[in-house]
Amino acid sequence: MKKYFEVMFKVDKKKLGTKKAILQAIIVFIILASSVLFGRFDLGLTAVLGSFSNIYVFNGSYPSRIRKVIVVSIMLSVCLMLGTLTITIPFLYALILGLIGMIAHFILKAFQIPGPSSVFFVLTYSVASIMPIMPEDFLNRGLLVLCGGLVSTLVIIVDAIFNHKKPEIESVLNIYKNLAYLTKNFNGKTFDDARSDTLSSIHYATNTLTTANAFWNKNKDYNRLLQLKGRAEAMWSSCLELSSKGYEVLPVEISESLEYICNRIEGKNTLEYSSIVYDGDDVYLSELADLINNTVKMLNESDLQIDKQINYKKPMYSRIIQENLSKDSLVLMSSMQYGIILFTSVIIAFGLGFERAYWIPISCCSVLLGSSSLSTIQRALQRTVGTILGMLGAVIILAFEPNAWTIVILMTILMATAELLIAFNYTFAIMFITPNVLLMSAAITNQFDTYLVVPRITDVIIGSAIGLIGVLIVGRNHASKKLPKSINNTLRLQADILHTLFSSNKYHDNIVGPTIITEMHTEIMNTKAMYQAALNEMDNDIKKIEYVYPIIFTVEQLAFTLERAFEHGNISTLSDRDIGLYLTTYENICKKVLFDTSYKPIELPYLKEFTSIRAELMKLQCLSSDKS
Repeated sequence: MKKYFEVMFKVDKKKLGTKKAILQAIIVFIILASSVLFGRFDLGLTAVLGSFSNIYVFNGSYPSRIRKVIVVSIMLSVCLMLGTLTITIPFLYALILGLIGMIAHFILKAFQIPGPSSVFFVLTYSVASIMPIMPEDFLNRGLLVLCGGLVSTLVIIVDAIFNHKKPEIESVLNIYKNLAYLTKNFNGKTFDDARSDTLSSIHYATNTLTTANAFWNKNKDYNRLLQLKGRAEAMWSSCLELSSKGYEVLPVEISESLEYICNRIEGKNTLEYSSIVYDGDDVYLSELADLINNTVKMLNESDLQIDKQINYKKPMYSRIIQENLSKDSLVLMSSMQYGIILFTSVIIAFGLGFERAYWIPISCCSVLLGSSSLSTIQRALQRTVGTILGMLGAVIILAFEPNAWTIVILMTILMATAELLIAFNYTFAIMFITPNVLLMSAAITNQFDTYLVVPRITDVIIGSAIGLIGVLIVGRNHASKKLPKSINNTLRLQADILHTLFSSNKYHDNIVGPTIITEMHTEIMNTKAMYQAALNEMDNDIKKIEYVYPIIFTVEQLAFTLERAFEHGNISTLSDRDIGLYLTTYENICKKVLFDTSYKPIELPYLKEFTSIRAELMKLQCLSSDKS
């Protein structure tokens, strides 16, 4: 129990959301101050719900940020309209709330959008319960929320005008920083950690660049970044090959040259570059040196010759949704669980006649953000303690019955501070969210009564308890049961790709197309999410779960190399016997993961290209056969 209480006040100094807090303060102040100036503060309090759209905007290209804020604004508007229309029918109101929570949770998790999941959609829907019951006014309320969302969008656009290239440049720069660190530390645990960081930075840069083309319009700088990312992937591939051949140290010129590239990307003035000269006979080391030299040459060119072959893969949103609708999808299962528990919380709130019943589903929703049963317990404790402490500030604020301008300033400060601290420490953030919600509620109803404090605390505790009990009943050890099958699915996809690449029977592209690569990436992301959830489930053997991580890590490295080989094409084939050994190895590992069967590791034939495939598979055999 001690560790649960330690989590309540544990802080992460790296996660202070300073810029986001400033933007949120600007948005809230513009909306509320404008409504006061026009003499309709009541409309401003409704419109400020649209400012929640900014909360869902995280790192990424500015076109993707603008798309998110627009879509979220529309969804928030729809939520308030539905709440206004259904508030007079309790069962329908509860059913719609459960569906909103489920759908929003599913979409946000499927697209891996960090943040508060469906909390603010549920909050916006629930606010209708404290507004005057006027179903005929649903459209006006929805339009007001859209107006608030429009302010959020305009603020993001202004920010984009001054910084629109920054996220893309930083994403590519981060790859080269990781490569420089990796080549300087080419063995041991430090190397393994650097491998993981480098691969993550490549995935992030890919996503950032593919969603950035709207502002760049495929100009020279955008194409240079695409080329830099492509060359970084080739360097990373060469590093994997060198590692698989037993290299533990690389020439110091490699890391120094990569640091030079980092300085050039950042626009720093640097000394004249000395090209790497390699006279050895190792193909991969020679290739790495040539890649670095050519990359420096490209960076120093004043007039880049645009490569017409450069292209980017657009995100397949429909495919992501389709793949996450699988019965084995953790996202689908957790979303259904989310909706059912939310529906139950509203039925309980209405059935027992709680005052301000909307606080119960909101608290339940917030607690359900925990990715597992243990994290749900921690979040329930954080929300309860944060609420009780936040009430002290709320009592003082409500006692003075603040006027409109005081409310504007207080709400601006409270919302900005909560946004600043939400990732820093959830308990501290709730201490500012609580008085803000009470102040907003009091302003909407024009009832500045401190008696609301006790119902608020009671409803938070009840809502947190419902969420916690629901997770313990519905979601107990769900991820750990699904984890082996998810790993197995990834391995079988990789076996399919390997057979297509190295088989002497040259398959046409229409047999196995790029979609299988997308499927493999989706399965790996699903596997990693399941691992994190399984690690924190109750009654699990932690050592048994932790054993799986090296396997997942190695499978992810294999995925990268197989994708590189798939894009490269024209690879030397293997005989039917040799490729059969590779496929048998995959099948042995699959059986081990699923059924814990024993097998004898196979000495795999050597490959002429992409030798790290063999090295990673040999490592994977050792990892899986060593399971106790």
